[in-house]
Order: sequence, then C-alpha cells, then structure tokens
Amino acid sequence: MTAMRRDVALAAFERLSLSATNEKLARYWLSLWSGDTPPKRSQLSPSRMKDLLPGIGIFEVRPGESSRCRLSGTAIQRALGREIAGLEWRQYTPVDQWHSRLARNSQIAEGGIGIGVRRSVSGVTQELQLPFADETEDGARLILFHLDWRPEDTLHEPREIAPVRIADEFHVFSLAS
Repeated sequence: MTAMRRDVALAAFERLSLSATNEKLARYWLSLWSGDTPPKRSQLSPSRMKDLLPGIGIFEVRPGESSRCRLSGTAIQRALGREIAGLEWRQYTPVDQWHSRLARNSQIAEGGIGIGVRRSVSGVTQELQLPFADETEDGARLILFHLDWRPEDTLHEPREIAPVRIADEFHVFSLAS
C-alpha cells in the first residue's frame, strides 16, 4: 500500500460536495487516523455511527484481481434487492462494467478516496469509498463504502437481484504523499 497523508484526505473532502451523511462518515473516518495512517477496520465503532449503518458496506479487495462484499447494510440490500455479503463483484455487476468496478475498488484499496454519483428518476444518490489500513495475510485490502440513499419502504419483499450498474460519475482522489 502506498503511504497516505491525512492532510491530503482532508483537502479532498473540502473540495467535494458531500451529502450530510457522507460528510459525517468522512469526519468520523478522519478522526480515527493515527498520524498519516488511516484507521483499521477494528477501529470503526458501530455505536458511533448508528444512523449511517444502513448504508455501510465493507469490501475485501485484491487490487487488479477481485473484490468481495464482506458486509452490506440494509439500505444497500434494499437498493440491490438482496444481501450481497459474500458475493464477488462479478455476481452483481453487468459484464460490460466488470473492469471498471474492479479498477475503481482497486484504486480505493491502494490509497484513494472515491466518490460516486448515481442519477435516476427518483433522484441523486452519492456513494463514498474510503481505504482502511488493514491488509490480510494474502494481500487483500479492506475498503469502507457508504451509500447515502435510504429506502422509503423498508418493508417490501426482497426481489431477484438485477445487475447493479456502476455510478454514473466517479472520482478518485489519491492520498499518496
């Protein structure tokens, strides 16, 4: 993993027009840094971000190789129509976007902040992706994902999963020094 700098992360957040919930997550994530080292997954406290949990996802990324969802909140599950924890990105991404989704997740895992915007008839949603300092024994990196969309109807039945297109607009800000 490349060396990262907290001041570069802070400057990136100041340039972005984050939604209120993504800004809250960004501030919390920044508060967990130790010098120029981003937080480890174990430092994240669900009790300190209760209102964000429905939109939280954690992904295990092997840059350039694979990305697997380890955890997905209820808003993510509702948006996709089912639970995706345990699934590889190819299982919920249209074939023509496999390369782009893996490239985006890899950039975050290697030390970047990602911001994605989705536009639909129901409005605009924003996703924020942040790297953790963790690295597994086999070289996988963990990234934190947050979707700011919250379902109005939380009681509907799960449906068959449809391929999930990547964000319409996506920007990565490198945290390298």
